[in-house]
Amino acid sequence: MTSPGVRLDDKPSATVRCRENPSVDVTFCDRFSFDTDSVHYAVELRAPGLTARVGEVVTWIWGSDLTTFLNELAAEYRGWDGVAGQRLGRPPA
Repeated sequence: MTSPGVRLDDKPSATVRCRENPSVDVTFCDRFSFDTDSVHYAVELRAPGLTARVGEVVTWIWGSDLTTFLNELAAEYRGWDGVAGQRLGRPPA
């Protein structure tokens, strides 16, 4: 997903670090889009003894209010058990 000769540091990314162990983090990077309905990006995971990368994740953005969901999730975050999720709309017909 990265063009030859482009350093990963030159592209925008977002990294979320664990408060209790800063060596544990998740980075969303290498974002691109082919159209207005989707965003493609990579996800990198790091922890002691673990390095993993999903080279391409696709998020469909039609009809969803993902920004509001993420803002509320960040504002209310105190930790939780289980999964927090967002139900997204269906693609246009």
